[in-house]
Amino acid sequence: MKPLLTSIFILSFSLSFQSKAQEKEYAVTNTNDTIYGKIIRYSSFFDPHDYKFKIKDENGDKTLLEAFDVKLIRSLKGVDGDSYIFPCYNKFFVKRVINGKISLYHSLNPPLVCISKGNSTIEATDIGGFFSREKSHSQIRPLLEDNPEILKEFDTLEGSAKNIYYIIEKYNKAAE
Repeated sequence: MKPLLTSIFILSFSLSFQSKAQEKEYAVTNTNDTIYGKIIRYSSFFDPHDYKFKIKDENGDKTLLEAFDVKLIRSLKGVDGDSYIFPCYNKFFVKRVINGKISLYHSLNPPLVCISKGNSTIEATDIGGFFSREKSHSQIRPLLEDNPEILKEFDTLEGSAKNIYYIIEKYNKAAE
């Protein structure tokens, strides 16, 4: 029995070590090139709210990553933590906070909440902040129309950010 337990332990340890070793930071460009390296987020000296990214590849070369140049940035240990970062309108970056059939993003600058469904483009919404709950509700409602049960529940809720996050999570679980 002991050799079997030892073998299971060694196998599970090596699999977890192997999966951790394969986790690398990277950026995927619009030309579908993947650049592996350390992701560095920085802001401009003249405009500290203008965030950009650099990637330092395995050779030590640094490449500036502009929102119009990339499809995706995979960050693991930087300022943004373990996250996926995408361009929005090819002008600024957003960090994905909910992943699913409907994905929700927080912009790094300006302070916006963005959303996409399926393979659609990421678009800014009027969730939270200074916007009315009715407007937030009306922007999310069309995304839920293919699930009448969740749409019915959503119609009973106020369009607060908390309720919208809740209903998107519920929608995504139902879509799995």
